[in-house]
Amino acid sequence: MAGALHEDDFRAKLTQAGFQHVEIEIVREYRAADARTFLGEAGLDADAIAPLVDGAFGSAFVRATKPS
Repeated sequence: MAGALHEDDFRAKLTQAGFQHVEIEIVREYRAADARTFLGEAGLDADAIAPLVDGAFGSAFVRATKPS
């Protein structure tokens, strides 16, 4: 996934930008089964790659405040 960041890196970047009270709430964690169709359609070996991405990506709500 282009542009994806680890949760800790994302939190650090928000903090460096001046945001406070940073909260990251994971709402969905993508599993190997979710990736199999996509990987297969891309011509990749889903059996080899899916275990590597199992649980490595997710969707989240991000909340933070920036003081005025």
